[in-house]
Amino acid sequence: MLIGIDTSRVTKSQLTGTENYSIEIIKALSRIDDQDDFLLYAQTDTSPRLGDLGKNSHQKIMPFPKFWSQIRLSWEMIFKKPDVLFVPSHLVPLIHPKNTVVTLHDLGFKHFPELYSPKELVYHNWGMNFSAKHAKYIIAPSEYTKRDLIRTYAIEPEKITVIWHGFNPELFKPSDFSKKKPYIFFIGRLEEKKNIVGMIKAYAYLRKEKNIRHQFLLAGKPGFGYENIEKELNDLPEEIKKDVKLLGYIKQDEYIKKLQEADIFLFTTFFEGFGMPIIEAMACGTPVITSSVTSMPEISGNAAVLVDPRKPLQIATALSKIIHSDSLKKSLILKGRVRSKIFSWEKAARKTLEVLRKAASD
Repeated sequence: MLIGIDTSRVTKSQLTGTENYSIEIIKALSRIDDQDDFLLYAQTDTSPRLGDLGKNSHQKIMPFPKFWSQIRLSWEMIFKKPDVLFVPSHLVPLIHPKNTVVTLHDLGFKHFPELYSPKELVYHNWGMNFSAKHAKYIIAPSEYTKRDLIRTYAIEPEKITVIWHGFNPELFKPSDFSKKKPYIFFIGRLEEKKNIVGMIKAYAYLRKEKNIRHQFLLAGKPGFGYENIEKELNDLPEEIKKDVKLLGYIKQDEYIKKLQEADIFLFTTFFEGFGMPIIEAMACGTPVITSSVTSMPEISGNAAVLVDPRKPLQIATALSKIIHSDSLKKSLILKGRVRSKIFSWEKAARKTLEVLRKAASD
């Protein structure tokens, strides 16, 4: 069987969750499957990100300036369709095989349209609607996302398979060299959907306890509504403001180091289709506070402290409890390490391969 894969997200200059998913699931598929052939449709060379995938994997580089998926990849599908096309991120090309499988990560734009530009909303609405309608099968990263897709697009439940993401245990693990440091850590785009303002308010409440000197480190690029985040920061008292560190976009090795050394990982966003940093923090042996909404309770299980993301005082209370209780901290670290072990890219790849083969044979 020839499995075609859209690798357009693999070569993005800066990687976020969706790009990392594309990279890891393609690598894992190539590791577990030596029976099928993989044809990687690419804008540029994927080998710097994917490495050597083996003799049954080949890439076809097809440069194109704009609308690569909808024009260039569609053009390719006119002349030679693979037995099944796998699109790891959202956008099924206009012309596609009937045996097309797509991963739809989340519908955040439906729940928070005010946080997207008009151009982004048009793109997301059209692309998601087209993909939901035309894919033969859909992969969702969580049960929450599956329910959301069914509610929004009236998709038959049998069409959607939930496959949790994995993580790399060789990278995300407790450090043998670094010790925990007194800081709270967050990673993600600095935008309103991520509840950055709420977390800053929570941190300000926490710092009213005079004996707490933890810093708050936020890693990520500015996003929609960043001006409101800047205003919240500027309104902080100077002795608190100086301890809020904006790191910008950080590379993976620095991200892992920050996770390993953080006293607490704070991830109380308003919306997640999966929430990969939750399991990565747990794997690194860092206590996690996350939200009691969308997919986050499903992914964190009983291994994190769940809070209402709209209540900064509740978030601050959770932070304080962990800081002051060694027993709670140790319990969360142990539960997190155990919880993280159920997530695996190999498991995800095996389940994905089942869906791809089903699409080709039905």
